[in-house]
Amino acid sequence: MALTVYLASTNSGKLREFRHAAEGRGIEVELLPGIENLPVCIEDGHTFEENACKKALYYSEWTDGMVFADDSGLCVDALRSGPGIFSARYAGPEADDEANNQKLLLELAGGPPSKRTDHYVCIIALGQRGKVL
Repeated sequence: MALTVYLASTNSGKLREFRHAAEGRGIEVELLPGIENLPVCIEDGHTFEENACKKALYYSEWTDGMVFADDSGLCVDALRSGPGIFSARYAGPEADDEANNQKLLLELAGGPPSKRTDHYVCIIALGQRGKVL
């Protein structure tokens, strides 16, 4: 019998990726039931970890099962590790990936290639019944 964990996201791409990662490990990843109708958790933490924990804690209040949430983003050295926690809304609150990418490329234009180094951060937190595990 597989362990079911609920993903606190409405992002179908994340669901697909996490299901793929859990494949063959005895874990079933499902969307948190009714998440599309729940009030959105405000991500106002100062770090990826704070935001992931806040979301796991918040959304775990809506079910008895285990809920996991992530916060992730791109950290570019030339932008002092930006956009970082603001990656998803870098070009504005309603921006899509294309708009965010265009803003990033515009800000990097003209700079030396050696400063275009970056890394991707993804922090995952697990919560249950209002507690981070």
